[in-house]
Amino acid sequence: MSRSRLLMAVVLVLLIGGAWLWRACAADDETRIARTLQDGLAAVEGKSVRGVMAVLSPAYHDNFGSDAKSVKPMLQRLFFAVEGLRIDVRSRSRPVMAPSGEPPSATVTLAVAVSGSVQGQPVYLMGTPSAPVEVTVTLTRDGRTWLISEMAGLTRAEL
Repeated sequence: MSRSRLLMAVVLVLLIGGAWLWRACAADDETRIARTLQDGLAAVEGKSVRGVMAVLSPAYHDNFGSDAKSVKPMLQRLFFAVEGLRIDVRSRSRPVMAPSGEPPSATVTLAVAVSGSVQGQPVYLMGTPSAPVEVTVTLTRDGRTWLISEMAGLTRAEL
């Protein structure tokens, strides 16, 4: 490999690395919150227990009384039983930042319909496109990362 090609490759790597670093540092809280929510939705649709757990705070809890430890086996059962999980987000509010508190927190409201199929039969697990369920998600900032610390408005799927 010639010296000029090596230099070009090094410059390209530095530019890509610099752009990634700038993006990571310049992202505002609203962008980071949106990214956390998108990562969580993609993890559920992709049936990735590890991906879902990565966006949950260790202090997570929900309206069913579940915590971060008890969610994992429930996700495993859900992912095993349901094929083709799909979350249709009908609307999403902008994050509402808590006026005070440590660590900082924000709340986002989502109107969702969750569908899939069980034993080849299509089912709605939560809400429908014409009647989505309103879920309130509270996120807490952990350093530069936002994690889901609470969910309210979840409904039980009738399987």
